[in-house]
Amino acid sequence: MTAATIKTLLVDDERPARRWLARLLRAHADVEIAGEAGTVEEAARVAAGVQPDVVFLDVQMPPANGFELLPHLPPGARVVFVTAHDAYAVRAFQTNALDYLLKPVHPERLEETLRRLRLQQPAPAVSADPPQSLGLDDITPLRDGRLLRMVRVGDIAAIEAEGAYTRVRICGQPPVVMLRRVREWEDVLPDPPFFRVERSLIVNLRRIHLAEGAVRDETRLVLHDAGELILGRAASRRLWRLL
Repeated sequence: MTAATIKTLLVDDERPARRWLARLLRAHADVEIAGEAGTVEEAARVAAGVQPDVVFLDVQMPPANGFELLPHLPPGARVVFVTAHDAYAVRAFQTNALDYLLKPVHPERLEETLRRLRLQQPAPAVSADPPQSLGLDDITPLRDGRLLRMVRVGDIAAIEAEGAYTRVRICGQPPVVMLRRVREWEDVLPDPPFFRVERSLIVNLRRIHLAEGAVRDETRLVLHDAGELILGRAASRRLWRLL
C-alpha cells in the first residue's frame, strides 16, 4: 500500500452489498476499488491480478465461505470481514483480520476501519485456520463450483496441480477441480500412503494398479479406476525408491 492509494478488492456474492460498500469507499480520496468478485474462486483470480492492499470479504457465500479465500491472497493483503452476522467474529480476529464489519456498513464505522488500515504498517500476515490432519477413513468435502461431493480420503488416488487449483482423482468417480493448492493437501493427507512425487503431484501409493517404466526416465502409472499418469525423470526416481 502506498501513502497515496489504498487498493481494495470487494468480495461478496450479493451485488447490492458490493455496490453499497463501493459507494461508501468512493467517498475517500485515497481509496481505489481495484476489483470485485462474487465467489471465492473468482476472488482468488482477481486478487492475483490486482494485488490488493485490503480485501473487504463476506463470510457467507454459499457453497463456500470467506475463510477459504485466505490462503490464496497475496502477501501483505489485509482482510476486513463484512457480514450480516456476528457469529464469526472470534474466528475472524484469530486470522489476524484487520476488522470485522456488520451489514449494513455505516460510514462512520468504515472510516474507523480505514483509519486503522492507514496506521498499521507493516501488516501482520493473514492466516487461515490451522490444517487438521486427515485419516484414510475420514470423509472430506470436495467442492467443484456448486457441486459438493463427500469422499473417503483413502479413495483419493492422486492430486494434480492446476495453478491455484488442484484436480483430485477419485477411484470410481469423475475428478474434482477445486480451489486448493498441492501444498495445502500435503499438510493434511497421511504420509504414507500419500506421497508428493513432484511439486505438482501427490499420489496415493495404495491406489497404484501398475507402474511401468516403458520409456527411459519416464514411468506410466495406472491408477485403480482413476486413469493414468506419466511421470518424468525426477518423479520416477522418487517413486521407484518407494515401490
